Amino acid sequence: MSSSTLTDGPGTKSNGRGASAEPARTEPIRARLFDSNREDRLLDFDDALKVRIGSHQLLWIDVEGELERGQLHALAERFELEEDTEAALAAERRGPSLELHGRHFHLRVAAEPDPTHPEDPTWLDLIAGPNVVISRHAVPLRFLEAINERIKADATIGELDSAEFVASVLDGVVTSYHVAIDKIEDELDAHDARTLSRPIANGDSITRLVEVRRRVARLRRLLAAHREVFGTLSRPSFARGVSERNPEVFLPVDSRFDAALAAAESSRELVVSSFDVLMTRTAQRTNEVVRALTVITVLGLPATITAGFLGMNVIVPVSKDDPASFWIITGLVILLEVVLIGIARMKHWI
Repeated sequence: MSSSTLTDGPGTKSNGRGASAEPARTEPIRARLFDSNREDRLLDFDDALKVRIGSHQLLWIDVEGELERGQLHALAERFELEEDTEAALAAERRGPSLELHGRHFHLRVAAEPDPTHPEDPTWLDLIAGPNVVISRHAVPLRFLEAINERIKADATIGELDSAEFVASVLDGVVTSYHVAIDKIEDELDAHDARTLSRPIANGDSITRLVEVRRRVARLRRLLAAHREVFGTLSRPSFARGVSERNPEVFLPVDSRFDAALAAAESSRELVVSSFDVLMTRTAQRTNEVVRALTVITVLGLPATITAGFLGMNVIVPVSKDDPASFWIITGLVILLEVVLIGIARMKHWI
C-alpha cells in the first residue's frame, strides 16, 4: 500500500494529492487508512473499528494520552489483542520491551529524549498486526509528524506492511536520539568556544562539564537499555514471523541504533576533550600571570639594588648633600627599566 499523506504544516493536513485540507489534531485518537491507490483517508474511532482492511491497505491508529475504558476494550476486541497488550495501552509503562503474541507483536521504546533531562523520556508503545499498527504515547511526538511528512513527499515509497511501517517509526525514534546527541555536542562546542575566547571561572566550567557528563551517561544508559530489543528485531527468525515479504526489514534500523550508541560513546569522549581544552586554557592563563609577575619582579630589581647600595655604610660616587644626586640615580634607574621593558617586548615576554 502506498504511504502517502499527512501534515502540510502545524495547522492543516492534506492527503497525498494535496486535494483537501484537514483541521489540526484535537482528539486523542487519530486513525488513518493508507491505501495503495494513494487515496488515504482519516477515520474517526468508530469507523476505524468497523472498516474492512484490504490486503493492500494499512490502518494506523495513533493514541495520544489515555484511552477511555470502553474505547480500550473495543480496540482490544476488534484487533484480538492480548491482555498484557491491552493493559499497556491503558496506562504508560516504562522500560523497553518486545513481545510476540501470535499474529501481533508489541514493542515499547523511549522516544525523543530531552537532552537536558534524558532520564525522563516519552515511552512509545507500538502494536503491529496484519495490516494494522497501533501507537500509543502520553505526549505529542514531533518525529511522528515528520515521518508523515516524509511519507507524503516520497512518491516512490510503494506498498508497506505493518512491519515496514513500524521499522519506519523506529528509524524516527533512533533519529531522535541522534538529535539529542547533536544538541549535547553543540553545547560542548559552544563551551569550548567560550573557553578559548575569554577567561571564565574554572569552578563554573568544571561544574557545567560534570553536569553535561552526567546527562551523556544517562542518555547512553537509556539507549543501551534498548540493545536487546533492537537485537531481537534484527534476528531473521523474528522478522520472518512478522514480515514474510521482507525478513530483513529491521536490519537497517538496528544498524542505525548501533551508530547512535557509538555516537553516545563519542559524546562522552567529547566531554573529556572539553575538559582538556579547559585545563589547557587554564594552564595558559597561569603561564601568562607567572610571566607578568616575573617581568614586574625583574623591573623592580634595578631600584632595589640601587637602594641597597645607597643604604650601605660606604662612600658612594655621588654627593649625599647634592640634590642633583637623587635625580641622577632616579634617571639611571628609569633608564634600566626602559631597557628591560624593551628587551621583554623584543622577546615577546610582554
